[in-house]
Amino acid sequence: MKQEELLKFNSLDIILICGLPGSGKSHFAKKYFRHSGFKRINRVEIRKHLYSMFNFGDPWKEVYFDDESEHLVKHVERKLLEHLLFTHKKVLIDNTSVTKPSRKSYVSTAIRYKKSIGVVYLATSAQICMQRNKDRGSDLPEEVISHLYALREEPDFSEGFKEILILESY
Repeated sequence: MKQEELLKFNSLDIILICGLPGSGKSHFAKKYFRHSGFKRINRVEIRKHLYSMFNFGDPWKEVYFDDESEHLVKHVERKLLEHLLFTHKKVLIDNTSVTKPSRKSYVSTAIRYKKSIGVVYLATSAQICMQRNKDRGSDLPEEVISHLYALREEPDFSEGFKEILILESY
């Protein structure tokens, strides 16, 4: 990857970094955008904080994932994004978002706030993601990664992105 490819992203209002669990999204975000002025939003972090708050400090685990609480997580994420855009902050969204429908709300929000959005898609293989997942001691079942791998759709400009960077191996 060339550094000038990423420079285009610094001028955007929103950057979406997406890929399978274990693809390296958070590592990539931290390595290339930590000191760029972007504010990071991550659903896994929101899940952990909400669960811990609601359960008197108990830590969240992947096995606790459920659709009912996911509605609240997405609501909090949307409100954080809207607040940051309203206050003229640049936002980096660090989420799986491997399908076009899962990215649509971010593009819609960008359009609504008249903001530019780009996507960095980490197309790391399922095998590497599963190994990284195992290495970091995650309790995310391999079947989840396999399922998401089967559903994945590379982003394209028809979705509304101003910039797209697809990295085959990160």
